[in-house]
Amino acid sequence: MANVKLLATMPEVPRIPPPIYTLLRPNAGEERLLNLARTFGLKAHEEAGSIHRSASKFTYTEANFDVEMYRASGYLAFKNRAHWQVDRGAAAELSDEDAATRASELLRSARLLPERWRVQKVSRLAVASAGPDRAVQDRRVIDVGVHVQPLLHEIPVDGPGGRVNVYLDHQREVTCIEYCIRSINAVYRVVDALRSPADALEEADRAWSARRVHEVEVREVRLCYFELGPNVAQIYLEPAYMILATLVGRDSRIRTGDIFVTPAAVNTAGSLTGLTPPRPPAQSPRGQSLSDAEQKVQA
Repeated sequence: MANVKLLATMPEVPRIPPPIYTLLRPNAGEERLLNLARTFGLKAHEEAGSIHRSASKFTYTEANFDVEMYRASGYLAFKNRAHWQVDRGAAAELSDEDAATRASELLRSARLLPERWRVQKVSRLAVASAGPDRAVQDRRVIDVGVHVQPLLHEIPVDGPGGRVNVYLDHQREVTCIEYCIRSINAVYRVVDALRSPADALEEADRAWSARRVHEVEVREVRLCYFELGPNVAQIYLEPAYMILATLVGRDSRIRTGDIFVTPAAVNTAGSLTGLTPPRPPAQSPRGQSLSDAEQKVQA
């Protein structure tokens, strides 16, 4: 077995297990794509822009703006290519609270705000220059990202999908919105009971051992509803345990991020894979967040 170091606290298991849901087939088509483009203030017709079609998505382009929609999930992305993560010579001086308020206003006006939600984190993208002595100069935040998580039975929806990201510039204007929240159809199955977090950790340990992993540092164990990525069709939405870990090599020099996901329900719908690909390295310093926004919960 791998040498597992538990650095995280185990999540609380609700007394009444949350159900498993079926999901609606995504409404992903050109008509909805253009309607959403108009919501963001675009003209959205053939004389003003163009639609590109591929096997996985539709993309509408108008001037510097792109609106994408994935066929498999209904994932939506609105981007201002001239402003998103572009250094325009000014600093985005927004507090976490101001950024979260502005993002919720924008999502509410676009009818993209979940019924119940929380701000998972507020991140920042910074730029800087270096002088002749290599000292960092003119460090500025040029982009503030607000990452919103839906709540279902007070359990966060997590995974590659199940979230809304809003990016703001120094003028508090939106430069990008990424929306990947699938719509619930009906209850598919009442859950008899939830497995314990310890049981999920033991399963992860067996998987790591099968991969001949030497040492594992478990940073976080989450109970969540798990959504797959934008380019994956999903039928069920069910509770799951996400285990965020660091795999450590035998000489302790090589450290790799890893995420293990397993169904939490005893009578699972079987819609999740056991082990997801490692999460890509975080972009520094965007990964920073403050505890005030992390704890904010809105109705």
